[in-house]
Amino acid sequence: MWGLLAGIVSYPFIAWYSHRRLEEQGLPSGFTRTMLVFLIATALSTALGYGVSWLTSKPEAGAPQQHLQQATTQLLGHELQCLQNPASAACQSAIRQSQQLKEELLSGGAGRH
Repeated sequence: MWGLLAGIVSYPFIAWYSHRRLEEQGLPSGFTRTMLVFLIATALSTALGYGVSWLTSKPEAGAPQQHLQQATTQLLGHELQCLQNPASAACQSAIRQSQQLKEELLSGGAGRH
């Protein structure tokens, strides 16, 4: 949220400053300078927004996605084992785990672990 706010607030100031600097450099007024100002302001305000967002985000925010990624990778490994021996106990366990993960994903409870 803070990153979005920083990017939006900084855009006009960055555009004004880059317009002024390009004018001082002697770049003639026209479409090229306008597009250059737009691209510079967009890139810098976006970078500032990402930086502020990165600084203000909590480390725990990525935990649910990390949990799901690890569980999915583990299930893919079990699926490969199931291709070799579908009647094994490990395969049956993998089926139960995949059903549990599917229910967790559908219920939106990924962040509860």
